[in-house]
Amino acid sequence: MPITSPYSPVDVRPQLSAEEFYAEYVNKKPVLMPGALAELPAAQRWSLPYLASIAPDLPVRLKTGRVAEGKTTTVRLDDYSKTVTAWEQRGSDDVERPAYLHDVPLLTFIPELRQDLEPFPGHLFPAFFRDNWAVFPQFFVGPSQAVTTLHFDTLLTHNLFFQLDGSKRFVMVANEDRDRCYTYNWRWAEVNPEDPDYDRHPDFRGVRVMEAHVQAGDLFYMPPGTLHQVSSLSSSVSFNIDWHDKVSALRGIAAVRHGMPRQNLRYNLLLALGVYGRVPLKVLMPALRSYFTYIS
Repeated sequence: MPITSPYSPVDVRPQLSAEEFYAEYVNKKPVLMPGALAELPAAQRWSLPYLASIAPDLPVRLKTGRVAEGKTTTVRLDDYSKTVTAWEQRGSDDVERPAYLHDVPLLTFIPELRQDLEPFPGHLFPAFFRDNWAVFPQFFVGPSQAVTTLHFDTLLTHNLFFQLDGSKRFVMVANEDRDRCYTYNWRWAEVNPEDPDYDRHPDFRGVRVMEAHVQAGDLFYMPPGTLHQVSSLSSSVSFNIDWHDKVSALRGIAAVRHGMPRQNLRYNLLLALGVYGRVPLKVLMPALRSYFTYIS
């Protein structure tokens, strides 16, 4: 008899047009699009050893310990690949799990990867992000059992998540229940939605928790403010693009009244100029450049 998950599944839509995507999901609820990326060369080629073979000497910043703590170390990409490969082959919990290449703009450092992402599904983005998509991917590369604890995306952007190798599990709480998740430092939550401590966090009782399993070749969408805890079920290569439409851009600006850091207001104003004012990215980039390390 199959085991029933205690979490609500998200919608699964293998075929989803841009019109349906915006009408049914954008600013509303998550959706998993299985196989939407399966025809991309990246879904057939990418792995950590593959990335390392292209740029073995690239220094990459890794998150050590809990991602929320922000502790980092820097290593060569090839050395990182060998460490992760050896750890996966060992199959033992006796050795500490390798660090996590987390929220890194890897496409900027290895631009030749872009050819593996064509034809890119840019039709799902507003014009500003569709025309400049290659600037925005933030990569997540690492071993099985890597975990990013419950949080929401700092600018209250939409999140389109591209899984190219391996698989991940998302456990989510809708933005409407954020005040019941004991958030701190703006975007992190104390609650572990997979094992909540109701004595410490009684307000979390009764919160509806959602779940999605994202496989290689899948595309996954989360609306702004969705809290998510992400676990790697295998060694994995993925990236996301955080983006605004006109609705979320205004909401992101207004969030400064509700505790959003002032630095976030600056970035949201810049992105709003692109989305609303159609200001070219090349004009905004000098002021926006620091965003790509800030979100990490």
